[in-house]
Amino acid sequence: MKQKKTILHLGCGPHKIPGSIGVDINKNIGADIIHDLNKFPYPFKKDQFDKIIAENILEHLENIPKVMEELHRISKNGAILFITTGHFSSIDSFTDPTHKHFFTSRTFDYFIPGTDLYEYHYSKVKLKKLKVLLGPPQTNNFLLKILLKLINKYAVIYEKRFAFIFPVGTISYKLQIIKEK
Repeated sequence: MKQKKTILHLGCGPHKIPGSIGVDINKNIGADIIHDLNKFPYPFKKDQFDKIIAENILEHLENIPKVMEELHRISKNGAILFITTGHFSSIDSFTDPTHKHFFTSRTFDYFIPGTDLYEYHYSKVKLKKLKVLLGPPQTNNFLLKILLKLINKYAVIYEKRFAFIFPVGTISYKLQIIKEK
C-alpha cells in the first residue's frame, strides 16, 4: 500500500491547498496550525514532510537561512520545496512595506553544493535546484512567451542587465532537500 504524501502549506492564507497542512499566523482564515514562522522551532517533527509549499511568504520573514534550516529539519530526505515569491525586479516587491527580502535566480545557491555561493556556508542546509522560473507561469501572449523563454534561459544575464527594463513579477523555485545518510 502506497503511503500518502505529507504536504505542508506555509503561509496558506485563506486558500489552503486541499490535503495539505496549512500554517498561518492569522487565526481568522482557517489554517490548521496557527504559528509565527519567525519563531523557531516550527511545531513539527523532524523528517515529517514530503512536500513543502511556500507561496508569497518567505519575503515577509526575518531570517531566511534559519527558515531554510527549519524547512530542512522538518522535511524528509528528497522532499520537494515549492517556493514562489516576488522577483526583485517587480515594483510590487518594494511596494509592500512588510517585505523584508528580495529574490533572484541565485538566492538559494547559498544552499546548493557546487555553486560559487555555497562556499560561504551560511548554513548546513543542502538543496538541489530542480527548476527556477521567472515571470508568470502561464500567458497567452505569444511575444511574452518568447521573451520569458529567453529570460529563463539566460536568467543571470537578464537579472544583471535587463531586469529593470523588462521586469518580471514573480520567481518560482522547485528545490529538493538533500540530507546526509
